[in-house]
Amino acid sequence: MPSLKQLEVFKESFLTIGREAAVLTAQQRVPEDFPLPGVEPAAPLATETPAAPEPLSGEGLTESPEDLGLGDLINENIPEFIPPEDNDDEPPQELPESGPSGVPLDEDEVPPGELPLASEEPGGMDLAFPDDELNRLLNGDLGGETGEDPMEIDLSFPEEPAPLPVEPETPDEPLESPGGPPPEPPAEPKDPFEAFTLGSDGEEPEESKGGGGTDNFDDLFDAGSGDDGDEINLSEEDFAKLQASLENYPLNLRIACEQIIAEMTVVPVQLSSLVKLLVRGGAAEEAAALAEKITGQIIPIAKGYRKRSGEDLEAEQSSFNYIFVHKFLPLFRIAALVLLAAGLLSFLIYRLVYIPARAGSIYQLGLEQIQEGEYERGRERFVEAFGILRVKNWFYRYAEAYRDERQYLLAEEKYDQLLLWYPRDKKGALDYAALETNYLRNYSKAETILRANILDYELNDKDGLLAMGDNFLAWADIEPAHYEDARAAYARLLETNGWTDPVVERMLIYFIRTDNLEEVIPLQEYFDPATRHKISPAGLTELAGYLLDKRLEEVEGVPDANLERITGIRDLLLRAIAAAPLEPEPYYHLSRYYSRYGSASDQRQPLEQAVRNFDAALLENPRRTAYRIDAERRYAQLLIQARGFFAAEEELIKGIRIYEDALARQFLRPSPEYSRLYADLGDLEYFVKSGDMETVLRYYRRAEEGGWAPPEMLYRMASAHYYLRQWAEALDRFQEASLDMPRNRRILYALGNAAYMRGDYYTAQGYYTMLLDILEADLSRFSSLNLAERPDHVELAERLMTARNNLGAALEHLADRTGQGSYRSSALGLYTESARAWDTITRDPDTMVRAGFGDLSSPGINLAYLNTRNSLYPEPGYERQIYAQVDKDVLEPSPWEELAPAGYGLADRF
Repeated sequence: MPSLKQLEVFKESFLTIGREAAVLTAQQRVPEDFPLPGVEPAAPLATETPAAPEPLSGEGLTESPEDLGLGDLINENIPEFIPPEDNDDEPPQELPESGPSGVPLDEDEVPPGELPLASEEPGGMDLAFPDDELNRLLNGDLGGETGEDPMEIDLSFPEEPAPLPVEPETPDEPLESPGGPPPEPPAEPKDPFEAFTLGSDGEEPEESKGGGGTDNFDDLFDAGSGDDGDEINLSEEDFAKLQASLENYPLNLRIACEQIIAEMTVVPVQLSSLVKLLVRGGAAEEAAALAEKITGQIIPIAKGYRKRSGEDLEAEQSSFNYIFVHKFLPLFRIAALVLLAAGLLSFLIYRLVYIPARAGSIYQLGLEQIQEGEYERGRERFVEAFGILRVKNWFYRYAEAYRDERQYLLAEEKYDQLLLWYPRDKKGALDYAALETNYLRNYSKAETILRANILDYELNDKDGLLAMGDNFLAWADIEPAHYEDARAAYARLLETNGWTDPVVERMLIYFIRTDNLEEVIPLQEYFDPATRHKISPAGLTELAGYLLDKRLEEVEGVPDANLERITGIRDLLLRAIAAAPLEPEPYYHLSRYYSRYGSASDQRQPLEQAVRNFDAALLENPRRTAYRIDAERRYAQLLIQARGFFAAEEELIKGIRIYEDALARQFLRPSPEYSRLYADLGDLEYFVKSGDMETVLRYYRRAEEGGWAPPEMLYRMASAHYYLRQWAEALDRFQEASLDMPRNRRILYALGNAAYMRGDYYTAQGYYTMLLDILEADLSRFSSLNLAERPDHVELAERLMTARNNLGAALEHLADRTGQGSYRSSALGLYTESARAWDTITRDPDTMVRAGFGDLSSPGINLAYLNTRNSLYPEPGYERQIYAQVDKDVLEPSPWEELAPAGYGLADRF
């Protein structure tokens, strides 16, 4: 049995450790003093608040609570216990050996808990008892029976602590029986850190709270000595393990274990289970489960709760795993992130900057090579750039470049590739169809492209229907049946989209192409500037050109009544020029307008501008090509009138090249108007240049093959044959020209000479006789010829002279063949008249002196005189002389004779 002094020491220690006075004070109850054996209880104090008990002193009590390691536990800020309202007046009862719910604990159950015997944090609990003293204390052995000094417990504090308020004892109020209900556990704090605050060394602990106590030390520490549990007997090694376990638990679990061990009245079996769990280093989850079972409160276990001592931390920090995880991995993570960001940035720059820039430079290089004529090299550059980066816009640009260079097969290839990679691309389909319609005139393929890529998916697509109508309208130039298809397409647009200006403009062009002037005039008024309806410059130009054609055409039969309503042609053309100054058609039609209603100077400036704009225009279509060819020919005519023969020749050659190219591409069909270019070029060679008659005939034949063969050109062809001494061909051509000009003096004279040269004297006689009849009829209109003042009189006298002489030579040949003397006598009379005319022409008008004979090549030779002399005095081998020269032009008057005089007369030698 422990001695009385030992029990008194333990009593004071128990009250301090269990915070019995603080708990009872919080419950407004008076602490009950347990009398020691043989000691009378002290009388209660008269004051409401009893005086703090004096510190115990006795033998062997030399250690303070700090020395026992309980200072931090005493100074801990325990959450204030709030008792239930209905138990304020009930005395505390002894706790049964059961859990909070009243159910007895099994012997094998291990309640969780945590006893913070040592803490790394400041103010932590230090319960480092000596192992032998702790064992004796827990076993109830205070050294009384062995004769040894009892365990010296020094509960002195460095500073005088404030006395704890203790309610006066109530001796006549018995303790609750062990079977009574346990006191209500304190409410769980919101924050476990606020609920448990470890005091610092030397600080006075705050008011302690407890859940009651027991009057037997052996019941608290040695309850397991019977059948209900094992005796708690800790060695120094086990106590160190218990401390280590508490240090490794999270703070909230450690606080709960400390409260269970130091403050709460717990069934010994549960306390024993908890201590055993702590000694064997059980998992925090097990301790939390046991503590929850003891306290009835949920104790959460946070992740990463384990703490280490300084040595453990240093050891852990010096380990490879710690260095790898906490030092190498962060650096590696940062480096990886930097490398990843750099790689991502490099990838983005490579993909979004470098690749497009490199591909674009190669695309552009190929485009430049195409413009320089290196079409295959440009094609190779496109394939190279396409392998780097596919860009849809470059398909368009390459196709347009090939189209502008007239490499239409390569342009088609690019559009096919575009629609292969980008199916149903609207812009690509429209451009492809425009290429087939306007450049290749492959109208059926254009229709297929539009239907397959646009209209089969969207039947009423506005752009698709417009393109389809334009294709049918162009197709109708060669197959008029498609005019109705074009009208149907435009009508559907009007039905679905209403009267929009682009569709109404298409209808206007449809009526122009079908020559419906009655519908054109109202639509002209619809697009009047006052109505603010917009029409394109191309539509204005076509409208003005159509109205000009209606004004200039030769009306056969009854004229159209709507012709009188045609007005404002010049204003329409000026509006078109103002709206599109680079378009050639308005200038072309304006020059045509001035050629009819203006002067040559008025039409030259717009015609020159039209030629320049035609040369610069990229878009080609049959109608524009036809206008361009006619503009080149008309401009050449203006140059010829200005005696710019070489410049005119260049324009004609350019026009011929355009025409031949259009024929080769089937843009145009052969037309007499276009073939007139060859005739004009032949005229330049015939009248102005060296007079290479072979070249002249070649140009004239090309014009004739194209359908251009007016009588004057046929006469010039015959004249070329005549000068080449191809008498039969010349006679045939002269006769062909005479069909349209039967009584032309020049044709009759040329026919007579060609027949004479061929030896057909009867034919020659007939033509000369007809010519003399015409000439003498002209002479009869004048009383006398005034050769000095009237050039036309000189021309008439010269024709009479040459015709009479040539007819006389033909009659002499007939006299030789037939033997009829009448032919010879008629020939002599004609020679006389011809000689008289020669004398009149060659006599000096001032002196009236006859011209001398001169040399034989001069006009001074009187061929009639020579023929007369040979007829009267025949000479062997004499060949009768005729005036063999013929007129170079059949027209009277001839513009060419004024621009480029022939340089010879009919009387000159041939």
